[in-house]
Amino acid sequence: MKRIFIYYFFLISFFTNAQQKFILDDFIKRSVNSIENKKVKKNKEIIQNENSLFKKSFLPNVSLNFALPSYNRSISDVLQPDGTFAFRESNSANSRVSLSLSQKLPFTGGEISISNSFNRLDIFGDTQNSTSYSASWFGASLSQPLNFFNEMKWDKKIQETNLEYSEIVYKKSLVGIKKESINHFFELLKIKNEKKILNYEVSKALEYKKIIISLINAGKNMAYDSIDIELKLLNKKKIFKFLEKSEKMKLKSINTFFNSKLINIKDSLQLPIIEFEIKYLQFYIDKYLNIYPIIEKNRLWGLEKNIVKLKKNQFYSANLSVGVGFNNSTDNFDNIFLSPNQSQNFSISLNVPLLDFGRKRLELTNAKFKYEIELLNLDQEKLLSIERISFLYEEINDLFTSLKIEESRIELLKLKFKRVESLLYAQRVLLKDFSDIENLLYDSLTEKLDLIHSIYKKALEIEEITLFNIVDNEN
Repeated sequence: MKRIFIYYFFLISFFTNAQQKFILDDFIKRSVNSIENKKVKKNKEIIQNENSLFKKSFLPNVSLNFALPSYNRSISDVLQPDGTFAFRESNSANSRVSLSLSQKLPFTGGEISISNSFNRLDIFGDTQNSTSYSASWFGASLSQPLNFFNEMKWDKKIQETNLEYSEIVYKKSLVGIKKESINHFFELLKIKNEKKILNYEVSKALEYKKIIISLINAGKNMAYDSIDIELKLLNKKKIFKFLEKSEKMKLKSINTFFNSKLINIKDSLQLPIIEFEIKYLQFYIDKYLNIYPIIEKNRLWGLEKNIVKLKKNQFYSANLSVGVGFNNSTDNFDNIFLSPNQSQNFSISLNVPLLDFGRKRLELTNAKFKYEIELLNLDQEKLLSIERISFLYEEINDLFTSLKIEESRIELLKLKFKRVESLLYAQRVLLKDFSDIENLLYDSLTEKLDLIHSIYKKALEIEEITLFNIVDNEN
């Protein structure tokens, strides 16, 4: 009875031991230190920085430029009065400084710029030495497309959508990291539990081997079971070596993933209790439909921008350029501020394709076709995603039902195992019959673990589609 009690206690506490224990939540929380998580965080920072750069591109651009004295030397032939040619050397040095400011006009799609500059030119040589100055004290210009297509406005809309979509990608990446953490946990848990089962099987086999030997020596038992027990021990020895190697490799993989020595070979894992609840089906479909418009805009707005641009440029393209300025040039620096010259410019450039053999029309047609194909792809993906959510939802419910059945089956197998063990020691059944029941019980315990793992995997797949946090119930 004492032996039966010890074994029954083992079955109840099958997934526990006295070593340091890790629960599933430990793996999920510590995944923030993983290399994958750090890469995801860095990518998010890059996207945020790119968005800041995009916003700053609409701010004024002010620049100060210096051109240090540039030296130029040339020799040219000069016709003399007597008809001969003489070679003259010319040397010059030029210096320039300029200040400019430019500003995009998001409401119109144009750009305005203001600039001024100062230039000094020195010419020196054997026969000539001179210095001249020139300055543009104020220059303003406006460039404005006249085809009524505001590219900056479209770029701003696309950037805002890209930023929203990047948040979806970021959350999906986090779910992927969580999924990998959970898979690592269950894969290691399976190996450790297989080792526990194997150790217990070996200890029971050795115990029974002693009984068989004593019975054979007393002439009360056939040698048949003694052969079976030796075969069983040899097989378990082979399996144990494989499991030890698998555990070491898995631990190395886990610690590499977490970027630290999270778990040692002597640490144990606790079988998780499923604490999250699965809501009704339409709830998850609605969660997906909430994020679908962002996915749709991210895929379509770039194509829509191209269609609008081709339509505006189909028959003509035009640009307006207007400028005004004040400048001066003199040989005396003191006079550079006096009597500046005025300059104005106004131009409209117009490009009308008279004969393009239908190229622009084909470009527009192809752009529309690409847009329509993307619409079809999006509709198909939406339907497939909703179908996938429904299928996963049904699978999870089926798995929960199977889990309850398996737990009831485990209880019955425990009871049957206890009775068969009593019959084995009373020499009423053979070791083979006992081993069959033993294997059924252990397979059922393993099946329970597989069912729990499958429930987590299916729940995470729904989470990845809907971005609704299911597993750790933070929502």
